[in-house]
Amino acid sequence: MMPRSRHETPIGATDISKTKEPTRLHSVAVLESPDLRRLCHDWSNLCLGRLLPEYKDFDIFDFRYVIGHLNVMEVERDPWRFRYRVHSSEAARSVGKDMTGTYVDDYPADYFREKIQDFYQQAAQRTEPSIGIEAEMPLKNILVRWEVVALPFGSPDGLVTHLAVGFSSSRKK
Repeated sequence: MMPRSRHETPIGATDISKTKEPTRLHSVAVLESPDLRRLCHDWSNLCLGRLLPEYKDFDIFDFRYVIGHLNVMEVERDPWRFRYRVHSSEAARSVGKDMTGTYVDDYPADYFREKIQDFYQQAAQRTEPSIGIEAEMPLKNILVRWEVVALPFGSPDGLVTHLAVGFSSSRKK
């Protein structure tokens, strides 16, 4: 069974500035990318009846079909920070550098850094997939449909310690 989002309207997190509009989260059903739908399904299978899978259950090679588009983030709290354990090859190509071992704070583009930080912060407070969609995102001088899925991994009590973040872009039709 595919996981469904509990939030289909913007959600606010206590640490996100009230002056910013939080990222709108979507359900799995609206994803156009078959790989991202499969990623959500495979994550759901890892739950094994638990609130969320533990990070020790995660093996990036189980997700070969999306490995070039899969970042692995370590979650830190107080303050919220996200460190790239794995920065995917496609993300590194897009950004112009490999950010493995660095933090989202070091992301080179201010606008995207803030969006990424906000999305990850929301995702790290949920025990289900967080799905973000930008219908018209400018990327390298073209408009693309951008889809991103953040899958939480953590402790048995539901504390998220890592996020596996898959993404997909397709040229606007």
